[in-house]
Amino acid sequence: MSEKKMEMSFLAEPNDANYRGNVHGGKVMKWIDEIGYALSVKYTKKYCVTKFVDDIEFLKPINIGDLVKLDAEIIKVGVSSLRIKIIVNSENLIENSLKKNCECFIVFVAIDEHGNKIKINN
Repeated sequence: MSEKKMEMSFLAEPNDANYRGNVHGGKVMKWIDEIGYALSVKYTKKYCVTKFVDDIEFLKPINIGDLVKLDAEIIKVGVSSLRIKIIVNSENLIENSLKKNCECFIVFVAIDEHGNKIKINN
C-alpha cells in the first residue's frame, strides 16, 4: 500500500472569492473532496467515492492571494472504506502569517465498475 499522507498547495485566486472577498466555503469543500479522492485512490489503487463528510468547522477565512495548504491523513482503513482527517491552513505570504482555516473528517469507499463496494487489500 502507498503512503497514508498527502499534501496539496496552491494560491487562492480571485475566482475562488465570495462577495466579501474571501474564499467560498463551497470551494474549500471542493478542495477537501479532491485531496480526499486523490489520497484514497493513490492508497487503494481503486476508484473511490465520497461516502460521508463529518463536522466541517470553518475557523478563519482564506483571503485571496494566500497560499493554501491541505494536509490529509488516513486515520482508519476499513474493509472497503478509508477515514481521512483533513486540515486546511493558509499563509499570507507578505505578512508571513499562518492560520488554521478548517478541519474535518471524510470517508471514501472503494467501488467497482457497477458501483458496488469492493474490498481494500491492506
